[in-house]
Amino acid sequence: MRWAGWLCLLLIALTASRPAVAKAFEVEGLTAREVEGVYLMDATILYQFSDEALEALESGVPLTLEVHIQLRREGAWIWEADLLDARLRYRILHQALHGLYQVTDLSNGTQQYFATRKAAFTALGRIQDVQLIQAEKLQSGERYKLSLRSSLDIEALPLPLRPLAYLSPAWNLSSEWSIWRLQP
Repeated sequence: MRWAGWLCLLLIALTASRPAVAKAFEVEGLTAREVEGVYLMDATILYQFSDEALEALESGVPLTLEVHIQLRREGAWIWEADLLDARLRYRILHQALHGLYQVTDLSNGTQQYFATRKAAFTALGRIQDVQLIQAEKLQSGERYKLSLRSSLDIEALPLPLRPLAYLSPAWNLSSEWSIWRLQP
């Protein structure tokens, strides 16, 4: 029974010592603008998936991405509530029978189809006209931070794939927080 414990430790050590082969998602652009009394956000995210994630996608495994958006007063105390804390969810699926990539906005069910993976990733990373907040709710002279982070939702993967995804750095795909200053 002792050998089983040693075997588990060895597997954990080997997994932990593997080089990180995951590629990062990169937020290339983040802007907000006021239109008719409402602040709208646009973002551009460059999605670079690991070989393992791409192989799963090509095999018909849907990949779900979550974009986390926060709007806070700059210099806010940790206990102060966010003005906005929202999550946008998208799914990409390769339909081998048709040879198409389907991108679905999970918040409203909108679907788009693309002939190439590159076109699907580009559309997936183009976020436009997301309503943030009414302009009247922001105090004049105050500064605000708009933050965005995108990540692969491992919990949305099929159950047999999740343990591997949790242990492998190839599935730990996310972007760093990207911050944009907003001053009404």
